[in-house]
Amino acid sequence: MLTGLAKAYVDASNAHDLSRIRPMFAANAVYRSSGVGEHTGVDAIIGMMQDFFAANSDVYWDTTDFHAVEESGIEFSFVITLGGISSTGVERLFFNEDNAIRLIEVAR
Repeated sequence: MLTGLAKAYVDASNAHDLSRIRPMFAANAVYRSSGVGEHTGVDAIIGMMQDFFAANSDVYWDTTDFHAVEESGIEFSFVITLGGISSTGVERLFFNEDNAIRLIEVAR
């Protein structure tokens, strides 16, 4: 179940579809990334993503190795292509009891 939710989040991110991404987050979600810093609350996260997608219209994530971590978490590896340059990283999504994303941690 959670793996499917994580894959749906990646699909929406690759489509740059904020209307699909917004309802995936809990209102008080936290997004932490080595690339874009920390953002708290769904409005701040969506604002960051809107700016990120506008500045990086070609961004795309190839993902592999989805697996459960800790309680209610899914971790996966990715290759991000940004400005024609690819780099690797790991992302963790943690879900609340309503299956909304409560925390994202990204390391590149």
